[in-house]
Amino acid sequence: MRGVRLIRLLRFLKSGMSERVVLSVRFAYEPSPEITELLRTFRDMVNYCIERALEHGITSFMRLRKLIYEDFKAKWPGYNTQYCYSAVRVACSMLKSWRKRVKRGQADPNRPPRARKPFIRFSPLLTKFVDGKLRISIRPRQFIYVKLIYGPYQAKFIEAWHRGEVKMGEVVMNERWVIIPFIKYVDLEEPSEAIAIDINESNITAVDNQGNCYRWDISEVKRIRHAYFELRREAQEKWHDKPRVLRRVMAKLGRRERARIEAILHKVSKEIVEVARGKLIILEDLKGLRERIRYGRKMNRRLHSWPFRKLQLMIEYKAKWLGTPVRYVNPKGTSSRCPICGGKLRNPEWHRVRCPRCGYEADRDVVACLNMLKMCGAGGPAIRPLMMLPNGGSERGKLNFFNTLALNEGQEKGVVVGGG
Repeated sequence: MRGVRLIRLLRFLKSGMSERVVLSVRFAYEPSPEITELLRTFRDMVNYCIERALEHGITSFMRLRKLIYEDFKAKWPGYNTQYCYSAVRVACSMLKSWRKRVKRGQADPNRPPRARKPFIRFSPLLTKFVDGKLRISIRPRQFIYVKLIYGPYQAKFIEAWHRGEVKMGEVVMNERWVIIPFIKYVDLEEPSEAIAIDINESNITAVDNQGNCYRWDISEVKRIRHAYFELRREAQEKWHDKPRVLRRVMAKLGRRERARIEAILHKVSKEIVEVARGKLIILEDLKGLRERIRYGRKMNRRLHSWPFRKLQLMIEYKAKWLGTPVRYVNPKGTSSRCPICGGKLRNPEWHRVRCPRCGYEADRDVVACLNMLKMCGAGGPAIRPLMMLPNGGSERGKLNFFNTLALNEGQEKGVVVGGG
């Protein structure tokens, strides 16, 4: 008992000096009858926990675990007690989510949640790597060895685990994949340099406090969204009288759309993090944006399909994994306030803004980045960014660097040009 308390104290002290970063990696694996049986058994365990929690009106993890512990051991004799711990955690999580949705009117209070697909979430005490395989403890001195199928990207995480650089979290397995969260502690010391990143529907603009300006074109994401919207509409017209066929077609289109978009977002976020390495990354806090969208039907669909939050999360976890800190700021007024004098900006041309008080004129996205830098106390660049696209344009996924001009108050050569 004293040893457990010491371990917890050491973890607390370690977490106080650094930040815990988790990166989940997906592996394919070779299925077997033993794995299939284990997945189905765990699903039954979760449903049993849900039923007992509803029967006794329990919402607490500890109370539910204490209630079912003896019955659980009798119902599934010989299983490691960590399975009870994991099943109760999953059941409490599902019930908590369901109760929230009931309060919002998004779920039927008479239809409680139920685990339907075979899956399992392992306690970290039950899994480890042995000779490139995932060893799973079932009962005392009884193990299942899962042969993982992976490439060089996944292999480097396994090697880091063997070297003791990362730890494994709660492994999740379903009938197709094994998702392994790797955990490490990094020191996120705030650097002297900073870079602000403004995410838009068609592009991503970034400006650092050294005067460098960058832009990535992500209009392909918008094009893919619209193309698959049209494909789904055609499928609904063609298969409206065959619901089972329609469900399969829609699911297939959804998987293809997600795969294409995520490939673009992963590539762009990787490039952004490489550019921002060693700098404080500043992003806009866009939580709740979707709830505030109140436009026409077509515009609502476009904005709701804009994957800004997914891209932000990709940038954040990749940056933190490399030890680069990330900070969020309030987006209010970032594109409408002058970064020089704080006056209200006007739009003389599309995507360009001008301050009637001091005459500052710039690209709207660059203005947003400059204001974000000021909000974090990073200060604006000593030079004003001048964006000039090489060869008059850019290719999707390729990073474009832009020239800069010295800031001369009131002179036309300080105007930002280009963009898009």
